[in-house]
Amino acid sequence: MRPELKLANVGEDKAISTLIESLGNSFDGGLLDKLDDAAALRLGGITIIKVDGTSERASKYPWMELDDLTYRVLAGSALDIVAKGGRPRYALISLGVPKERTLEDVRLIGTGIREFAQRYGVKVLGGDFNASEDPLGVWIDVTMLGEARKPIRMRGAQAGDKVYVTSCLGRSAIPALMHYLSIKGDIPSSVKEWLRRPEIPLSFLRYVDEVKAATDMSDGLRSMRRFLTSSSLSLVLSEELPICRDVSEFMEEAGVSVEDVLRFMGEEYTVIYVCNRGEGCGEGFLLGHLTERGVGKVLLRGKEVFGGWDNFRGFT
Repeated sequence: MRPELKLANVGEDKAISTLIESLGNSFDGGLLDKLDDAAALRLGGITIIKVDGTSERASKYPWMELDDLTYRVLAGSALDIVAKGGRPRYALISLGVPKERTLEDVRLIGTGIREFAQRYGVKVLGGDFNASEDPLGVWIDVTMLGEARKPIRMRGAQAGDKVYVTSCLGRSAIPALMHYLSIKGDIPSSVKEWLRRPEIPLSFLRYVDEVKAATDMSDGLRSMRRFLTSSSLSLVLSEELPICRDVSEFMEEAGVSVEDVLRFMGEEYTVIYVCNRGEGCGEGFLLGHLTERGVGKVLLRGKEVFGGWDNFRGFT
């Protein structure tokens, strides 16, 4: 490591200019200049706002780089916007970087932000740059703004409605399964790539007028339970769950059950939703149907299944 490149030596202005350079055309100050301490926009219609954040220590797997971390944080914030019926448009980002890190680390942080912004048409309006007191980790907070024709609430589903998700499930569970169940081997390469560069379901926005209730699945079954509790209902899972093919292959090789996968799911980058007519709409996968048998329960083959991520308690 070249000591002259350490942030403690080059200072904040050089770190900020390096970050702006790495963002390229994704950085846009709106009606103000890029180096102003705020951004200004003319916003019409419905604006949806979401703040999300994490740290390197909490969310970066050993085989990931800092560009993967920043990409994932923006993806999580954008998913919340999409689940509420909005198209992500603008982002403000607050960063904390230990002073012992280098300009190359800053470039990687900017690269992940830029790649996400370019892929999904998001403009980065600016933010804040801080020295992290954690010598082992970067932290990042993202404020995302989106535009919507109408906001979609989490509550509003009814007993008998069918529940759908925008993508297959289970990939987020594999690293946790391997850790907590002491499963030997490597994470499948397709799962690693998905975790590094998750896809946001923008196609969901094509049929939001047909959706009456939705939420993102950022905490696995815990997200499902919040969705269910909001309408005082429970969920009977389908006998043929939409488990991703690479997850099914992993389950067979490792001897892992569906209950195990459900327990250890976390950020799935998918939207859970119910359609106005109670049946399917759009391109989603059937998850199950709603029942009045209890509140907030997730049922599989007649038995309640547990799990989901809690930031303070871990997997529950």
